[in-house]
This record gives sequence, C-alpha cells and structure tokens, in this order.
Amino acid sequence: MTNVTRTILITFSDHTVFRNLFLFPGGFFDQLRERLASDKGTRVVFLMRTRDKEKYDAMFDTDLKDRLIACYADAPARTTSLRKLFRFFYAYFVFTDTTKILVTIGMRVGEPPAASNKLLTPVRWLIAHTVGKMTFMRRRFVPWLFSKIYEHDRTFKDVFDVYKPDLVFSAHIYGDYDAHVLAEARRRGIRTVGMPSGWDHVDKYFLPFHVDRLFVPSEQVATHAMKFQGYSRSEISITGYPHFDFFTSKRAEMPREEILKRFSLPPGSRYIFYVSGSSYCPDEPDIIEQVLQWIEEGVFGPDIRLVLRPYLGSRSKDREFDEKKFKRIATHPKVVYYDHKSWDTLEGSIVFMNLMRHAAAVMCVYSSVFLEAAIFGSPLVATPFDGHHVRPYSRSIRRFSDFEHFKEVLEVGAIRETYSFGELKKALVEYLKDPSIDQKKRERMRREVCAISDGRASARLLDAVFAAVPEVRAGTL
Repeated sequence: MTNVTRTILITFSDHTVFRNLFLFPGGFFDQLRERLASDKGTRVVFLMRTRDKEKYDAMFDTDLKDRLIACYADAPARTTSLRKLFRFFYAYFVFTDTTKILVTIGMRVGEPPAASNKLLTPVRWLIAHTVGKMTFMRRRFVPWLFSKIYEHDRTFKDVFDVYKPDLVFSAHIYGDYDAHVLAEARRRGIRTVGMPSGWDHVDKYFLPFHVDRLFVPSEQVATHAMKFQGYSRSEISITGYPHFDFFTSKRAEMPREEILKRFSLPPGSRYIFYVSGSSYCPDEPDIIEQVLQWIEEGVFGPDIRLVLRPYLGSRSKDREFDEKKFKRIATHPKVVYYDHKSWDTLEGSIVFMNLMRHAAAVMCVYSSVFLEAAIFGSPLVATPFDGHHVRPYSRSIRRFSDFEHFKEVLEVGAIRETYSFGELKKALVEYLKDPSIDQKKRERMRREVCAISDGRASARLLDAVFAAVPEVRAGTL
C-alpha cells in the first residue's frame, strides 16, 4: 500500500505518442519521472494496446514501478450496423475542404476515397450544416449516445475499477481507442484533458468527445479546434510541439561533415533533401529525374547530390509502390537513399533532423516535414505539379493544397510552390546560390506555425496536465 492520493491515466495508443512523449531525452516522459520521484502522492498509469506490451514494456521498468505503471487493454472490436451508422452520423458533423477531398477524391492513386461511397456526399454535407452546427448535439447528445451504444462492451471498465483515475489524459484524441477511454471517463464523471498527436488531425472529422481542457501546439491548431470541433478559447491551452524541444537542443546537432561522411558524400559537397509522398504522389520520378539531370549538367554548381527518403508509412502497399516508383533511379550515382523510419529510434531521428538541418533545400509535396524543416531554417520547395503528366484535379497533386491545415501555412509564403519544371529550376538555382532568400518568411513560419520553439513545450504540457488534476482526495490507494 502506498501513500498515493491521486492517479493520472494517460493513453498511449499511437506511435506518434511515442514520438511526442517518450522518444527524446529530457522530454515529457523523463520530466514526468523526475516529478514523480519527488511527488510521492501521484501515480501515473499509461494505458496501451496489448500488442504493444513487448515493444514498450521495458520503458516502465524503473524504481517507480508502483507509481509509474504500464497497463494493457484493448478497445471494443465488435462492430454492428448501428455502430457504423452512428459513426457516420457524428463524424460528418464536420465537413471541411479536407473532409471533401478525403471522401470524394481520396489520397492514394488507384484506391477509393475514405468512406468510399461518393453518392453519400450530399448527406454528409447536410449533416454538417444542420445538426452538426447544434451545440447540444455536439456536446451532449453524441457523447451520451456513444456511451449508451457501447454500454455492454466496456473493455476499459476493469482498468478504471482497479486504478480509479482522478484525471484522464488522452494523448491521441483522434484515435478510436481514446474515444472509448474518454467514454468510460464520462460515465464516471472523471475530468479529462487531451491533445491531438499530429498537426493535421483537427480538420478531418468530428470527435465524439470534448475533453475538459485541450492542449494544442499552436495558435493555428487552436483556431481549427474552435472552428471545426466547437471548443471555446477558454478551454484551450497552447503548449507547443513537445518533440520540437529536442530539435532545438544541442544534443540533436551533428556537424555537417559527419552527415556527409555518413552518406559517403564528398567533403564540401551540398545536397538537396527530397522526402517522398509515395502513392500520394505517383509522378515524383519525373521530377526527381529532372533534378538529377540538372545536377549532372552543373545547373546548381559543382558537387551537388540528391538525398532521397522514400515514403516510410506503415502500409506494405506504400513501401512496394515506392520501390517500383524509384527502381529506375536506384543506382544513379548522384542519389543517396535514407530509408530509416524517422521516429522509431533516437539515432535514426537525429540523423533525419540533421539531414534537414544541413540541406541546401528540402523538397516534398505537402507534408508535415515542412514544419520540421522550418525549425532549422532550411529553404523549402514544394512541387505541386504532376511531372510530365496532365492530370484532372481529382487525381492531381494540386488537390492537397486545399487541405485546411495547409492553407495558412502556404499563405505565410515560406514554402516556395513550383507549378512547372521551369519554376522548380528557378527556385532551386536561387536557393542554392543564396540560402538567405525567404529567410524572414521562414522565421515567420517558425513563429506562427511551428509555434513556441523555446525548448519548454514538454514542461508546459506536463505542468498543464498536473494542474488539471482535481483536488487531492483523502486516504491511500
């Protein structure tokens, strides 16, 4: 029996939570351990899927075992027609330009859009513009009905019975797993806080549960949470991106010479870093081959290389697509591949960060990579055109510029958008000649989109979580 007087339950249901809270030294998890070492009255339970036990269990093998606990349970797996219909109903309380692209056009070439039946698009739009605008439906009815529909399938009931949390922190509010955790907290009247684990989540579809306090990384995400999810400004705290703390740390820096040596690049050479979008972007080989031709012709000056990171999503289909897509340039003497997943290991993540840091330019289509590269001040070049093809909007890479979360980013002007080979060549020539071009715009992007990059986002998040715990209850656990 310990003298614990309060318990915080934190969900750990997605790999992005590992990046945000656990991966980097000195981050949220390390600071949490330090706090618990002196705060003997607090216990923290991390709730995870059973499949992750082998992968993450060792992280919790500490001298704080009785107050820093890993717990494993799975969300309800059984689905019914009623549950499917209900999810369709509440998800489309939001119908943004992002939603429109996802459900009518889709992301990947050759695959149907999400929730594939395009004929239901008018129904989705109607839901969003009628009941979807009603505060009562958003804040009261949907959470109540969610809890009722799953009343007899409460897989987290035993966890709550055992640990009796005073606060639930959903670290990935856009996951179905977390929705069921929040449902159990609501049934018991337990205070909740949460955060989106990624930058591009808030504008996609409506969430069935509002947390009592929402932690967001930036003013941009706060605006989207108010506009699309119905939060009030008083319910939101801006804490910053936790993983950016390490980006700005001296511990993350590798000398440029070490990066060149690691990839067998000649001393003094420069490189363009291209991050692939896989089957989202089928025409990338056209663009890469043209850049390689310019490099061979000396258009950008001497000793220029291309470092290519293939798409490293979890789907085997995407990996296979990239292998076929880049097969014809795999042995090109001016190409170097970096094919390690960015946020799996600390070492691999540090290499990825420093590839961005020392790049003469970072190229991709529309990706969160731009936010990460902006931290280092690297010139940013987008290629929203379809190589040598002429594609309709529904299959063109141009459609991604209409994502809600990218609109404000593009308005800043820090990302040079190129819509033809001529514009791309001009942008690269200018940046490789003078990297300071558009520097003020990139600084603005760091302030407004990357938000508070002062190395204290994890500390702010941790303070905010502890501040949200209700008054300490009497007795022991």
